[in-house]
Amino acid sequence: MAETNDGAITRPLTSKGESRRLRLLEAASQLLLDLGYAQTSIQRVVQLAGGSAATAYQLFGNKEGMLAAVLQFELDRMRAAVFPDALAKQPAGPALHDLAVRLLTYAVQPKSAALHRLLISECHRMPQLAASLQLAVDRQVHAPLEQCLQLACERGELKIDNPRQAALILGNMINGIAFHARLVGGYAEGPHADHLVTCHYGVDTLLHAYRV
Repeated sequence: MAETNDGAITRPLTSKGESRRLRLLEAASQLLLDLGYAQTSIQRVVQLAGGSAATAYQLFGNKEGMLAAVLQFELDRMRAAVFPDALAKQPAGPALHDLAVRLLTYAVQPKSAALHRLLISECHRMPQLAASLQLAVDRQVHAPLEQCLQLACERGELKIDNPRQAALILGNMINGIAFHARLVGGYAEGPHADHLVTCHYGVDTLLHAYRV
C-alpha cells in the first residue's frame, strides 16, 4: 500500500474494486466536462456513479487528485486508441502518417477539446497539476512518437540524431493544427480536409528531412 502526493491511497484492486474505480472515473470525467471544476464535487461524482464517498476519497485523495486521475484516465484512453503496438513496427512512412492522423482526430473531438479547455483554465492555479499534465503528455504522446522514430532508425529507414526532439516537433505540429478546433469546441465529424492536408504535409516534410 502506498500514498500519493495528494493523499490518495494506492493498492492492488480486485476486479470489483477496479469496476468501482472505472465507474467513478467515468462519472468524474462526465461531470468535470459538463459542469466545470468549480461545480464538480466528489459527492456529486459518488451520487452519479454510486458507491461510497469513502471509496472515492480513498481513490482520489481530494478534488485536485480527482482531476489529475481523470486526466490520466483520458490520456490512457487516448494512447490505447492512437498508438496500437503493431503500428510502430510498420514502415516509417505509413506508420507516421497513420499516427499523425489518429492523434489529430483524437485532438479535435469535442470531448478532447473540452478537456483541453478545462485543464488550461485550472492549471495556472494548480502548479502540481500542470507538472502532472506535462509528464503525462510526454509519456503518453511524445514517448510513443519517439519510439516509432527510433524503431525506424534501427531498421535503417530514417537517420535522426535526436529522435526525442523530432517527436516533439511532430507532436507540437499536430497540437497546433488542432488549435482552431479547441477554440470552437471541437469537430465531431473529425479533422477538416485542410487540416488533414497540413498534417500530411508536415509528416512528409519530416520524412524528407530524415530519410536515409
